[in-house]
Amino acid sequence: MPEIRSALSAHFHPGRFGFEGGELPLVLSEQPLGTLIQLSGWPDNFEQAATPVLQRLGFAGLGDFNHAQAAGGLLAFRIAPERVLLRLASSVGLESLGEAAQTPALDLSHSRTVLRVAGAAAADLLARGLPIDLGAAVFPAGRFVQSGIHSIGVMVHRLADDNGAPVFEIYVPRSYAVTIWEFLTESAVPFGYRISKAT
Repeated sequence: MPEIRSALSAHFHPGRFGFEGGELPLVLSEQPLGTLIQLSGWPDNFEQAATPVLQRLGFAGLGDFNHAQAAGGLLAFRIAPERVLLRLASSVGLESLGEAAQTPALDLSHSRTVLRVAGAAAADLLARGLPIDLGAAVFPAGRFVQSGIHSIGVMVHRLADDNGAPVFEIYVPRSYAVTIWEFLTESAVPFGYRISKAT
């Protein structure tokens, strides 16, 4: 498979912005996506057909519509009644699903960019574009939601806090990655932020 090049290569400039001294409340970065596979199917047999694939990867089953499943560094998001997104290591491809794949599987690795927003002001920054309550009481670690920023469909997933500060990953259509990145960096200026390389 050809190497996936960052959609932000001409727009990603690590450094500090908007605030000269002290601890910055925001860290923005692009994260490596790895392999993103969509499992889909039909109402009458999707669960039966998809479960063997999910179990082979370490997941219990289809999962919930608003909470990601995690298994050994892999993630599964049930984004629709008959649709599951699998985020796998970059070394894992469709062929690794082998005979367990009894339902249509599509490699979407070239179609999404993952942006990470972390820090004490992360929820406040995202609230400027997302009509979602991202407070820890209603949006804890593991929760995900499909919504929109500037009418662009995105998926937001909350990771475990880092030193008490929230961490969110935003799955963005690759063709709109620059638009969302510019929204984040411009909206982050009043807070002060740092652009960091992937962790």
